[in-house]
Amino acid sequence: MKKIIWTMVVVAAAGSQLGSTDCGQVLRDPSFDLWCGDHLCAWKVERGQIAKVPTWNQGDPGVELDGSDVAIEQLSPVNNIDTQCIEFDLIADVDETAEVDLNIDVFGDGSVEHSERIPTSHWKPVSFLLPIQGTYSGIRFELAKHGSGRAVIAQVQAQTSDQCGGLPAIVPAPAPDGAACSAPSGCRSGLCGAGTLFADQCVGCDGTGPCGAGQVCGLGDPTSPVFGIPLECVAAGARQLGDNCYADAECATGICTAGACSTCRTDGTGCTAGQTCQAAWPQPASFMGFYWHTPYLCNAGAHQGAAGAACASDDDCASANCAGPARQQCDDGRACATAADCPFGDHNGLENGPCNTVGVQGGSCQ
Repeated sequence: MKKIIWTMVVVAAAGSQLGSTDCGQVLRDPSFDLWCGDHLCAWKVERGQIAKVPTWNQGDPGVELDGSDVAIEQLSPVNNIDTQCIEFDLIADVDETAEVDLNIDVFGDGSVEHSERIPTSHWKPVSFLLPIQGTYSGIRFELAKHGSGRAVIAQVQAQTSDQCGGLPAIVPAPAPDGAACSAPSGCRSGLCGAGTLFADQCVGCDGTGPCGAGQVCGLGDPTSPVFGIPLECVAAGARQLGDNCYADAECATGICTAGACSTCRTDGTGCTAGQTCQAAWPQPASFMGFYWHTPYLCNAGAHQGAAGAACASDDDCASANCAGPARQQCDDGRACATAADCPFGDHNGLENGPCNTVGVQGGSCQ
């Protein structure tokens, strides 16, 4: 039952990204107003250089694609629940010797399914309708420039629309594990989670066939903030204390409790008489009586662990010294380095959720 509950939580975490726009707006910072020093805050420079420059309105800056091979991009969490049609509007100053393209990468996995050439213009509005076929989760919008001419983008806006009727649709390439799906043909793996509680996600395994030698069907590492934590063939026993898990066999400890590799179960299994199995990283709320995305240890936080004992924080050790790498994770429990690794948040669908330091992963009392 614990495994099933955890799977439901993983699917819920992926599903929480559905309906991820800001009142129909698909992109952050459409006017390029947000600059972090000499870099855009909401857009990523993929290659080349950019510069903040004036436009026809001195108080309204634009971004110059400075060089002969320049590209900026933004990953949006927009998906088929939001819309099957996106209206993309742009105002730019593009010389005849510059080639600027809008590239559409559905799922944001590096495969560009559609391109539109931005015409030569001098601050004239340009608009495109982009119909997207079928189930998808996330789009990477790329503005790419080639050639020696000047190219300055003043404004870009993408919003949901219902005006794409009759237009040929953009067909996404098969999606990677963790992405949304409605049929096996939509997944690179050919598996859409049928028969599992990952039924709406592309999966790398589904329990109906064996994984390779030394592997089990468990939780893989997410590859994008617009994808869920994937179900894949992973190395048996390779997950450390505090890592995400789906089944006991993934963990070096041999125990997966409430979605994290642990040393005990909530019924006390793994603990000695007088000890209780407790969450090591207390969470603000529990689900069905469990704290999630935290390892469970015997008498966690009681400063009782002897030298060499497994620990998830300094409070687990008699020495108050738990040695191991800091564990940073998103609200859905996935490991992260920065907020950019985290799913887009509920308070604003276009903002990533927080990346928090919660404890120690795979720790040992000193």
